[in-house]
Amino acid sequence: MADLNGKNESGQSVIEFALILPILVLLLTLPVDFFLYMNTQMTLSSAAGDCISRLDYSDISSGTGSNKVKEVVAQNFTERLDPGKVQITELNAGSRNKNDYSYYVYSSDLANSSDFESQFEVRPGSYQFTDVQLQLSYERTSVTFWGALFLGNTYEVKTPVYSRNIYISGNTP
Repeated sequence: MADLNGKNESGQSVIEFALILPILVLLLTLPVDFFLYMNTQMTLSSAAGDCISRLDYSDISSGTGSNKVKEVVAQNFTERLDPGKVQITELNAGSRNKNDYSYYVYSSDLANSSDFESQFEVRPGSYQFTDVQLQLSYERTSVTFWGALFLGNTYEVKTPVYSRNIYISGNTP
């Protein structure tokens, strides 16, 4: 197609598109690895929170806490994570701790008192617990050029250290 000056410009738009296409592809693939990183981070954090909430003292004392974590991941997160790639970076149980506390029980013997607070009897209580910490990690492979450039060909996604007190024994009124 000729313009008003008689020049043929029919191939110009095709060449411009061919020059711009690689730049567009690079820009459109930029967020892919970032999305995969963030999605893995959120999924792994959910898995760590779920795993630590399901641990009990029998898992910790018998040394099967890691197995329980792997079991929970395999049962609940196989759609989004490969359970074979999930690594337990930290699963520590602290020493036994004792928590002493007081609780109040209504006493009918003290009910004749005009003061409401004095109608309750103070009783001591205590229980033992241990502090457990869990951190999970997962290795991913970059999908795009940008991911390999900024994150490396393979990169590790880690959760923060999750901590929880696990009840051992004691008085539970």
